[in-house]
Amino acid sequence: MNDQLKGIIIVLAAAALFSTLGVLTNVAFESGMSPVAFAAWRETFGALAMIILLLFGVGRPALQDRVPFSQIPKTQLRNLCIGALAFMRYSLAIFYAFVHLTVALAYLLFYINPAIVTLISSITGREKLTKAKFIALLLALGGSTMAILGQMTGEAVRFDWIGIVLALVAAVGMSVYILVGRSGYSSVPASYATTIFLIAGALAFAIIGFSFGDKDAILLPFQDASHWPLLMFAGVIAAAIPTMMLLTGIRMIGATRSSMLQIFEPVVGSVLAAIFLAQQLYFIQIVGGVLILCAAYILQRSPEPAAGAAEESAVDLPASNPPIVTKS
Repeated sequence: MNDQLKGIIIVLAAAALFSTLGVLTNVAFESGMSPVAFAAWRETFGALAMIILLLFGVGRPALQDRVPFSQIPKTQLRNLCIGALAFMRYSLAIFYAFVHLTVALAYLLFYINPAIVTLISSITGREKLTKAKFIALLLALGGSTMAILGQMTGEAVRFDWIGIVLALVAAVGMSVYILVGRSGYSSVPASYATTIFLIAGALAFAIIGFSFGDKDAILLPFQDASHWPLLMFAGVIAAAIPTMMLLTGIRMIGATRSSMLQIFEPVVGSVLAAIFLAQQLYFIQIVGGVLILCAAYILQRSPEPAAGAAEESAVDLPASNPPIVTKS
């Protein structure tokens, strides 16, 4: 199996795991948790899971491949901070968008991020927009639209401008996260970067929650222990593992391909909603899933042009200070 196919499978698997958030957030919100409280606990358990995995050697590079912190270029550390901020912004924005909009509508707006990533990558010359990529983008966007519209069938649409802005902010944040993750901090293994992002998110969301009146929602699990299994599952299965997988996949197949394949998430989310939330699965959603898988097939058959293979992310490293690539 070549690296491109491996990367595609990794990103699709990450999208499938991220899709569990739709069911989890529904259950969490119905039990009295606010978006910021759920996000804080999700990131906390995700960070703890990553620390445990690293202690057992999972995702930890071999001793000879490790790069001392002092030797990591400052531009990469800056990019890592940009990635962390983008991660926090899109995570919090999409959770609050769910409060103001129908979940399906929020996702419909959020999944314009592949178009943003493709456009920026093409304009900056980091990845060429080939005919195959353009066709795959159209298939992926069409497939995600069908999958999401299927969720909205027969459902009263909740709509306001604050929710629309939040969903678009989340889309931009996700785009920045993917673009910078391409190779902006290549000296930092994906497992380490994931741990940093989750710790930063947990701290930021906890501070926001306590500062803006969500203290009771954050402390709710201490009053009702039935929340712990849900939050632990969300942290490990819907945060730690897929975040590390997505970042690994981005580095393997590039930002454009990864952003397109990530929208497999609403398809799997529709299936999970049908199973666990008794929501009906419509034919249009099945067709949407097939279109996204067709896009994945086209991307797998289309090699990356050499011109874009070694490009750096949004903030390039100076030529005199090349990146130190570490196996992750």
